[in-house]
Order: sequence, then structure tokens, then C-alpha cells
Amino acid sequence: MEKANHLAYCRAGVPFYDHPPASRAGAPFPATERPAPTGWRRAQAANWVYLSPEDAHLPDQGWKIHVSATPTDAAEVVDKVWDYCLSRSVAFKFLPSPRVHQSTNGKYAPRGSSGKLVTIYPVDADALRTVLDELDPVLGAHRGPHILSDLRWRQGPLYLRYGGFTRRECLAENGERTPAVARPDGTLVPDERTPVFTVPAWAPVPDFVAAQIEAGRATGDEPAFPYGIEKALHYSNGGGIYLATDNATGRRVVLREARPMAGLDGAGDDAVVRLHREAATLRRLAHLDCVPALLGTFTAWEHHFLVQEYIEGQTLQQFMATANPLITQGRDAEQRRKYADTVLDVLDRLEAVLESVHATGTVFGDLSPSNVMLRPDGRVALIDFEIAFRPGTEDPEPSIATPGFVAAHATGFDRDRYALDSLRLALLLPLTTMLDLDPARAGQLVEAAAGLFPLPAAWTDRVRRSLTPPGVTARRDRQEAALFAAAADDPGSPSARELTRALVTAIHAGATPQRLDRLFPGEPTALHDGGYTLAHGASGVLYALAATGHETDPEHHEWLWQATHRDVQHRPGLYDGLHGAAHTLSLLGRQDQAVDLLDRAAALTTDATPSGLYDGLAGIGLNLRHLARTLDAPSLRTRALETGERLATRLAAAGRAPSARSGLMRGWSGPALLFLGLHEDTGESRYLDLAHRAVHLDLRRFRDTAATAAGDDTAAGPLPTLGTGSAGMAVALAAYLRHRPEDEILTDTLDVLHGTLDLDFTTYGGLVAGRAGLAATLAHNGVTDRHPHLAGALAAHIRDLAWHAVPYEGGIATFGAQNMRLSMDLATGTAGVLHALHTVAGRLPVLPLIPRPREREERA
Repeated sequence: MEKANHLAYCRAGVPFYDHPPASRAGAPFPATERPAPTGWRRAQAANWVYLSPEDAHLPDQGWKIHVSATPTDAAEVVDKVWDYCLSRSVAFKFLPSPRVHQSTNGKYAPRGSSGKLVTIYPVDADALRTVLDELDPVLGAHRGPHILSDLRWRQGPLYLRYGGFTRRECLAENGERTPAVARPDGTLVPDERTPVFTVPAWAPVPDFVAAQIEAGRATGDEPAFPYGIEKALHYSNGGGIYLATDNATGRRVVLREARPMAGLDGAGDDAVVRLHREAATLRRLAHLDCVPALLGTFTAWEHHFLVQEYIEGQTLQQFMATANPLITQGRDAEQRRKYADTVLDVLDRLEAVLESVHATGTVFGDLSPSNVMLRPDGRVALIDFEIAFRPGTEDPEPSIATPGFVAAHATGFDRDRYALDSLRLALLLPLTTMLDLDPARAGQLVEAAAGLFPLPAAWTDRVRRSLTPPGVTARRDRQEAALFAAAADDPGSPSARELTRALVTAIHAGATPQRLDRLFPGEPTALHDGGYTLAHGASGVLYALAATGHETDPEHHEWLWQATHRDVQHRPGLYDGLHGAAHTLSLLGRQDQAVDLLDRAAALTTDATPSGLYDGLAGIGLNLRHLARTLDAPSLRTRALETGERLATRLAAAGRAPSARSGLMRGWSGPALLFLGLHEDTGESRYLDLAHRAVHLDLRRFRDTAATAAGDDTAAGPLPTLGTGSAGMAVALAAYLRHRPEDEILTDTLDVLHGTLDLDFTTYGGLVAGRAGLAATLAHNGVTDRHPHLAGALAAHIRDLAWHAVPYEGGIATFGAQNMRLSMDLATGTAGVLHALHTVAGRLPVLPLIPRPREREERA
């Protein structure tokens, strides 16, 4: 599944990520509610409705047709395709509603798949030609956004590309699972879905398709593109932003591209409408030196372009990401003072810039770190006027904005003033997206920033007042802060137990057993993968409750079991699939069901299954090893050993590809843990050698990533997270060194990794990618026993989890990924924080299936 656009899942007044409301774009298409005709099969999964003749035998791959349409015509186009395909017995699928259709064409929708309303599956080249010839005149009067991954057929809304018809997967170069097609020799390779039309070199190309490709390459009367593109600065579904050179003058410029009928905003306006509004704004503000000069507009290949002055420097986002001392180790007071002074000075200059823009009657509208340039000479400029407007005129109020820098109560010019004060806080403590859901926490965040940087009292008073909406009291002394502070001082105290009860109360209150798509709210991905996984679904939450000794509802056990049988694209992995559900069901006493899931997972485990802990062989092997002991099942132990051998074969062939992932969840640290477990089971030193190689390979890739970031002054280095960063690698390395403690080089490396966890700031609070994971790692590895100075870091991580916590239904819940909504799941949310607190108290490992140090010592 493509990475979720979290903003699209933020519903007004709803504290969790959820499906966008249907009311935003009307009821489902009429075709969605029609039953399948006699002789046809109908299915609905994720965001598609599928129809195929009962006797259809589709190939695994081939040339397929996509149909594009505008929101106005979408329902009519679906009806026409329905009628045509049923009359010709051609399989097809379509999006179910205007809401889903609009979301696929939104500004931040994935560019490669955007524009697709219907997909048609001809069985061969003859059928392909027939459908194109017959359907083109039926739909020729309709228009739609260009599907960038496809070849356009003539001038209508039909597009085609070669790709998979059925779901098959292989491993990409970075080790992740990806959709696949088969080469003529049967080898599965990635089914590339890039925003550029390509055809695999070995794919059969019918003559009429080849003719269309040649016609598309012909320039005809289209003039030569007048600019040379140096690099892309930013992409969205509405178009790209490029650094370019004027072929006539050699001047460096910035090109802003707008695709017709694509990049829709909340009002339904496309990128072209917004681009020409921006051009008009730049003309109106041409006398200001804080605004890039408009150099012209033009159209090429049906796309619209705005040409503007190139302003040298870095965005405030880049400045913050590389200069904020909170992102590095150490607490240099002078460094923090200098950074704070610089921020205050820059924002005073930015305030003057805004006043000059406001004097023209214009509201900038989208003030955020990525839209402000800091020039080399210190001057400030604004660079994105896409949604600028003039209050009191016919200009529309913006329907898009950057989360964390806009508030419903701030309208007109106050919209920019609120965003400016949000910037004052965000450049020091970038957690302002939380204010969209919980504006009362403004006082808490302001006080936290003032505790980290030397700031004048006037700053704290101003920002607190500005960011707290009318009628809302800014809470500084919050109950959750007191409970987390008490747990930091003494993880076994009554207050710490009260905190865990509050977390459990919130988790239970968030349950929705009446829903089929999810049991507990969490990451948006869980709304589409069956809702049962260990990372983001019911398995993880129920595991955390049961493992920490809290009650679970038998109704929820049954929900989990039934969810593994619903019509979803199941995967075998530990954190993303059936092995995670099997692990939790076994913990809940449903052993027969766990075994059933293991058998089903075995049938799904193929050469395309990745190697890592999250979704691959390492997690599968660790779970098989665990359940072999739990269920006293020697056959599972054999399967665990076989899984280890498959990983050993892959390790022997593993290279140093820069795209390869590192870390505990998806790198070679996860397999290292399986090798260590198999050593403990068999006594074979060969598995220790394999663990040593796996750990070294992961460390090397991690260092390569860090070195690359160090060479780019606009990029931050790898984060110290449990899932992909130094914390997780420290878990694997510490586990290895308990078996071979004499390795002084790796011992020193482990100390360095542990040192990276001593930070005052993390963006997120969760277990896999946030503060809870850092606390759990320090406790799990017993770091404070050997390095007492890190005891303060451990306590601070627990205390400052309060930054990510809010009251919920008589309990306490925590923010999930992107800090825009709450989450109950294990990887990003409240269940993960609950798990981490029990790890700190010495009652749980850092993650499921990773034994605690004392367990290893007892077995030794």
C-alpha cells in the first residue's frame, strides 16, 4: 500500500485518523450500489469495485486500459464503461464514490496512480484494440486529468500501460516488497508505477500501441521547451517545481508546473486555476523585494508553467532541520542561545515582510517553514503564493493549508499572524500540528520551549495568547504531565500504575467492535489492511493489553479472528500480517486459531517475502521459534530453522546497495536476532557468526546513510528510532554482545549508539519511531547499570512523553504519526506507550519476541 496522506484522514471534530467523510463529495456512484448481473462476479476491496464474468480467465499481466474523468463527469463515465464492458464481457474495476475519486486527484495524491477512475482488463492484444476502438468514441467527449504513468490513446480520456492484472510481489532493490510482473523466463521483477510512461524492454508491444508511442514522441508543431531543467525542487500531484535555466539568457529561474484537472483542492479547483491566481498575485506585488519576480507564464505539453525569479538560500524548514541544536547530542547552552537569537531575529524580519504584503491588501495564506526563504545576506522572502487572497474581494478563502500553521478562528489577515506565531514556536519545538486537535496544549508547549531555550518573557506571553483560541484556556499544568513525571521518577510507584490504568482506560474507550475495518483507531493504513495487524491493528493493541496484565474483551478476540478471514490482501509477516495475529491469538489462549493462521501464512511466504523483522522472514522465524516452545510443536521449530537458513542464503548474497534499508524493523538487525535465537536453540556457533555478519552489514549501511546526510547541508542524519535508527540497532548489537562480550570494537560502537539516545527532543512519542522507543531501548539494554549518566535521559524520555499525551474519555491517549490525530496502536500510539512503560519497569522486552536480558542470562 502507498504511504498514507495523513491529512486526508483528518476529519474535523474526530480525534482519530478515519476515512474522509462521504459528505465532502456526495454519495457513492450509482454503479457502486448495483448488484452484479447474472453471470458476473462482484467484489469490493479497499478503494475499488471489481466486476468480471464468472467464466473469465485473465492473464497474470498484460496491457490494461485506464479511464480518466473530471469530478463532474465521473458518474456518467462509470455508467458508460459499465454498460460497455457488460455488453462485451470484459472485466473491469472502478472507484466507488466521488470522495475517493477526488482524493486520488488531490494535490498530495500519489502522482503515479492519480487520475485513474476505471481500469479495464482486455484478455489479449486483439481485445485491447477492440476496446480502444469501440470505447474511444463513446467517451471521446469527456475530459480527464493526464495519467502520468500511462500512454494516452489518441486525444480522449483512455490511457494504457503494461502491468500486472493479478497481485504478485517481489523484492525491490531496497529490500521492500513491491508489486511484480514476470519476465519471459518467469523471474518476477518490480511492476514500475512511476509518473513517467515506460514499457519493460521484454514486454510485447502490439503494432498499434507502438504507433501510438511514436505519435506521442513526435513534437509536431509543439515548440521546443524553452528551459533546461537542473533539478526538481518539489513534486505534488498538481505538478512539479523545478530549478531551471533559461535557454535564451542563461538565467537561473524557478518553474512552477500545473497539470490540468489534477491537484484538486477542497473547493475542487485544479492546479491550473491556482497557478494563474498566483501569477496575478505576483504581478500585484511586483514592487516588493520579498516576493519573487514574475518572469512569465507559458503552456507546454498541455501543462501550464509559471516562471519566477530564483531566490538563493534555504527554506526555514531546511534551516530548522540542520541548525536546531535539539536534533543533536549534547546540551551546549551557548549554541542554544545563538540559535534562539537567530530565530527571533529572522521572525522579526519575517513579520516586517508580512506587514508589507498585508499593506497591499493581500493575505499570504500558507505561511509555513517550507514557504519562507532565508537569503544568504539574511533577508527573508516568501516563495509560494498559490493560495494568497485578498479579503473582501472575489478571491476565494483558501481550502488547503499546512497543518500546524492554520486555525479556524484566525481569518483574513489574522490567518498570517497566527501562522507567524506558530512559526515562532515551531522553529524551536516543532510540535505545532498537535494544536489543530488540542489547542489547549499551547501553554504546555510554550513552557517546554522556554525550558529548552533562553527566551524573553514577552515571547512566551505573546505566543501563548496567539495560539490559544478564544474561549479556550491554555493548560500548562496538565494531569497527564504529573503522571508521566511521577512514572519517570519511579516506574513502580502508585502514580505510575495510575498512568498505565489511564492508558488502558483510553484504549478500551477507543474500541469500535461494531466496525469491520478496524477495532482500535491508529494509523490510516490500518483502515485498508484488515485492521488486524500487530503494528497498527487489533493484534498489537490486544497483545499490549494482555502482555501488561490487563483485561481484554472476548468480543475483541473474536473480532480479531474474524478479521483475518475477511476479504483483504493478506500478508504473512509479523508486524503487517498473519504471524502477528497468530502470536496474539496464542497469547489470548486461542491456540488452534493461531496454528491455523501459521499454516495460512506459510502458503503466503515466498521468495518475494522480505528479510526483515517487520514484514519478512526474521519476524516469521522468531514467531515460529516462540510458538514452537509455547505449543510444544517440533514441526514449528523445524520451520524456524528452515527460515533461518533462507536468511543465511540471502545474507551471503547481500551487498552494499545504497538503497538498502537499515535498522531493526527492515534491515539486517532483525535477522541477527533470529540467528541469535537459533544459536541458543541449537548451540551452533555458526549462527553467532551469521549474527555478527548481519549486525556488521546493518551498521555499515547505517553509517553510509549518515555519511550521505553529512554531505548534504540541507538534510538531517538518521534518526535514533527503535524501528529504523540507532535504538533498534543497539538492541540487536547488545543481544549479540551478550554472547560475545569480548568484542571491544562492537562494545565501543554500542556505547556510541546508546549515546545517540540522549536527546531532549523527538518529533513523535510512539514505540517504533518515537520517544517511547528510546526509553524502552535504554531500559531493555540495561544501559543505566553501566552508564549512570543515561539514567537522566531515560527519565526525561518518560517525563516528556506528556508532550504527546491528551485526556481521552476518562483516560490518557497519545498522538500517533504526524502528530495530527490520536492513535491507540502498538507502533505509533497509546498501546506502544503502555508497552514501553512496562519495559522500563522491567516487566516486558523492548518489543514482542525479543527476550529480556535476564531471560538470556537465566538460560545461559
